[in-house]
Amino acid sequence: MPATEDTPEVPELDAAPLSKWERLAASLSGTALSGAGVAAVFVTSNQAGSVALLLVGVVLLIMGINGSPLTRARYQDYELFMTRRRRQIAANIEQESPEEARQALQVLTAVDPGASRDPFVAHVSAAVLEREVIERLIRQHPTASFTGGPGDMGLDAVVPTANGTIGVQVKGGSAPLSGPELRRLVLHASSARIPPAPAGVDALLVVTNKPLPTDLPRRVREVSSTLPTAVVRWVDEQDDQALDTKIQELTRRISSPE
Repeated sequence: MPATEDTPEVPELDAAPLSKWERLAASLSGTALSGAGVAAVFVTSNQAGSVALLLVGVVLLIMGINGSPLTRARYQDYELFMTRRRRQIAANIEQESPEEARQALQVLTAVDPGASRDPFVAHVSAAVLEREVIERLIRQHPTASFTGGPGDMGLDAVVPTANGTIGVQVKGGSAPLSGPELRRLVLHASSARIPPAPAGVDALLVVTNKPLPTDLPRRVREVSSTLPTAVVRWVDEQDDQALDTKIQELTRRISSPE
């Protein structure tokens, strides 16, 4: 929520102490971020970003040492209240633009270790990822459109191409993309229909920020016998080229099935 002079003061809530594992995670993250911040001060020109890394690292180290979570922090124009208020924070963050929301969620999970395993925060993170990926797709392919498929397994977008229609499923999370999960996505997409026409999609692109398994090429080949499929990991704008490359790859595969 933007912090302004007219914003009413929100009372602090009692904060539960960090667990042993949360303190360890805060200490390790703080050490890593502090080191990165110190290095960045000397090797990059982005002094504001370097100082931010250093400050967040110091805060995490303090949390790890005394076992108390941060209950309040300020990030640019946003004032964040941690611990029991994280769900309200996450709900407010979701209303921002996808890019700003992603960055704010990264700060939230950095200063509040418990946020990374909060189901509501995970839901918001997945929704933000979906919005950002679809916006990127539409920028690259203006004919692409949001579908808002039913449930978590529904298609999120479709990209019409010269050779056929590519369905897009966005999957957020921290656990690696599993083989059974990929098969479920493909089976669902193969039976999906695009209103108002009864036609389905000719290929599936799975976009995820999850870690990819080492045997992903084999898994993709296996499920492609049901529907031509590609998987790409998208975390931020640096992965835009990889996203477009997979769209082009599927476009070729539709016209020349393997």
